Amino acid sequence: MTQANKWLKPVNIYWILGFLIIGYGIFALNGYGNDDDTYRMLNTWKTLISEGRYVPSRFQGYLIPELSIGLASEIGGFYLANFVSVVLSVSSLFIFYVLLLRVTTSLIAALSVLAIASNPFWIIASTTSMDYVYGAFFFILGLFLLIKEKPRWAGVLFAASVCSRLTYGPMGAIAFLLYFPYVRENLKLRNSLIQGFLVFLVTTGVFYLPVFFASGMSLSFLAVGPDASGGFIGIIARFIYKNVYFWGLPAFVLLVIFFIQGESIYQKIATNPFQKVRVKKLLFHGALWCIIYNEIMFFKLPHEYAYLLPLLFSVAYLIATSDRVKKTRYLSFLIGLQLLYGLIFNLDVLQTYQKDPVAKTIHSDSAKIHVSIKEGVLIRELDWRSTYQAYQLGEFNKKWHQ
Repeated sequence: MTQANKWLKPVNIYWILGFLIIGYGIFALNGYGNDDDTYRMLNTWKTLISEGRYVPSRFQGYLIPELSIGLASEIGGFYLANFVSVVLSVSSLFIFYVLLLRVTTSLIAALSVLAIASNPFWIIASTTSMDYVYGAFFFILGLFLLIKEKPRWAGVLFAASVCSRLTYGPMGAIAFLLYFPYVRENLKLRNSLIQGFLVFLVTTGVFYLPVFFASGMSLSFLAVGPDASGGFIGIIARFIYKNVYFWGLPAFVLLVIFFIQGESIYQKIATNPFQKVRVKKLLFHGALWCIIYNEIMFFKLPHEYAYLLPLLFSVAYLIATSDRVKKTRYLSFLIGLQLLYGLIFNLDVLQTYQKDPVAKTIHSDSAKIHVSIKEGVLIRELDWRSTYQAYQLGEFNKKWHQ
């Protein structure tokens, strides 16, 4: 073990996580956030406790975040609701760090965690009262338990992630399916894995019973809102643009360079992944399928940047387990570029920032090509709090006479 790795393991990862809690905590002091769905979830909670009936916040409802955010808000306002998000976020990063320790050094694992933690859209999800970080936490914990050969508990956690964000459903199924070829010769573990998968299906069904009954005992809640502005060309344009600006243009270019110059992904795929249980190969294929699946889903609905959050873990894992000798340098550059993107400036190629009244959506449907340097994503997010968040909270308080 090198001196640098010894310095980071095990105690100094807690210093890093502590720094993240403080940094995220400061950002979390600025209100519930700008996402419309936050106030829909608060409305679900208020309706439940005041009228005794469950009204899903959106199509799928997302019962766990609705109850958690609502209860936390009832007790401690946005301070406690946001703090729950901070704790779930930092816990997710710690679990990911522990997973990476099985396949790489503590230095690479710590840098990979920071590569996720420095992404501005992860920071926003981690410091506001939204459900994205709930799904990520339950899924990464479920994956950890699956690797630890506790598939039944993994099934429960995967179901909780689906109850937080429906898109985690196929990801949970993929995780189980990728594990099956490794346990063909282990009858006990194979049976346990089958049981875990059944627990996953049944528990998911139980979690979705409230929204099922609220939807008139139909599956209409599985519908997805359309996002067809601009037609098919518009979907392609938003898909490409938001994939780039999920990272920021400089960081995206850095990632492209890394993977082009690195070892061939195809070479790793071509090697026999089913020879025996190998955590590194299992996680590699999981990371790869996570990217493929989430990109397909995002192409279907290229709406919010936060839909791409699972990619952070997959890309960080692929970098951490790469054979590149300079991956510490790439990870460090990625962290720095994302911090610049969030806190300092955004080198943008489109004019997309909202200029309409706050009663309208903050997403622009009529962007124009216009290269410019704008404020960082987090600075822009905070600036919106004084208008869009204030409008949303005002409407919510008016409805509930608060």
